[in-house]
Amino acid sequence: MTILYVTDQGASLTKQGNQLVVVKQGKTLQAIHAFKVEQVALMGNINLSPSVITFLLQQGIDTVFLSYYGKYKGRLISQHGKNIELRRKQFQKIDDPEFRMHAARCYVKGKLNNSRVFLRRQNQEIQNPDITSALNRIRRLIAQVDSCETTETLMGVEGAGAAAYFGCFHHVIRVQDISFHGRNRRPPRDPVNVLLSLGYTLLANAVHSQVNIVGLDPYLGCLHSTEYGRPSLVLDLMEEFRPVLVDSLVLYAVNKGIIRTKHFFRPEDREPAAFDFAETEPVREEYPIVLIHEGMKKFITLFEERLNRRVLYPPRGKRLTYRGVLLEQVRMFAALLSGDSDYNSFSMR
Repeated sequence: MTILYVTDQGASLTKQGNQLVVVKQGKTLQAIHAFKVEQVALMGNINLSPSVITFLLQQGIDTVFLSYYGKYKGRLISQHGKNIELRRKQFQKIDDPEFRMHAARCYVKGKLNNSRVFLRRQNQEIQNPDITSALNRIRRLIAQVDSCETTETLMGVEGAGAAAYFGCFHHVIRVQDISFHGRNRRPPRDPVNVLLSLGYTLLANAVHSQVNIVGLDPYLGCLHSTEYGRPSLVLDLMEEFRPVLVDSLVLYAVNKGIIRTKHFFRPEDREPAAFDFAETEPVREEYPIVLIHEGMKKFITLFEERLNRRVLYPPRGKRLTYRGVLLEQVRMFAALLSGDSDYNSFSMR
């Protein structure tokens, strides 16, 4: 199963038999059998006919709408999970402060552990003292997680870990023309932050799809607060995968020269032809730097390749794709709700 990303502005998603076909100005850009598609992600100004919408609903294909720049807008879902008892348990269990804190600690510990493993791998060659200091800081923070008794305290530990982590991230970027001076977002203001934000959006979509498959409510989680329109459970479950599936990928794309400065532009300077069909957005005010279409397609391709990479998944004792690992972790949380097993975060090796 795969995710069909449609990024060409002004293109149309059509149906030919049992195939989904992307067409622009009479030319076929993509064609894929529907049974191979787990999700369709429409980025920007993409046209859908009523017949295609009906087909997507009939096939149960999760359809996500994003702005061209990766901002989540909404999704088209054929039906919610039919397992009402599972969702009932989700609401009951998460209403229990002790259960909620236990799950939240697992998410934070998983994220901090994977952040530390990622930095340690990068530091094996360069032996940077700042990274060594950050590793020690994160190790101490991991030891504090189990003693956190409130969500606010736990989020403080997570925030301190993120500060230590991104505080030395610039040391692992090995190209001269791309720099990183700390995490920023809403909007991101430099190439690395643009890629990180896009990657986290793609990861959230992948996790959201697995949550829908299992039949959980994506809007009720344990770590992230419940707010109108916020998929808190999705944000919870993706925490441990941020270093694994996004941060490492961004570093790979930049250091290998796959994504370069030529793949970005600043809207106040120029407006490339790739944006002629783009939706109307306050680009100049909201997006000081933007990934152009060529760079977008390159990064999405890398992300899909990463999701389809196989890795050992210890709970099953077998190799699964990362997409399969995401699904198994969601199922593990469902088992925690049912009291069938504990939740163990996925760990980088």
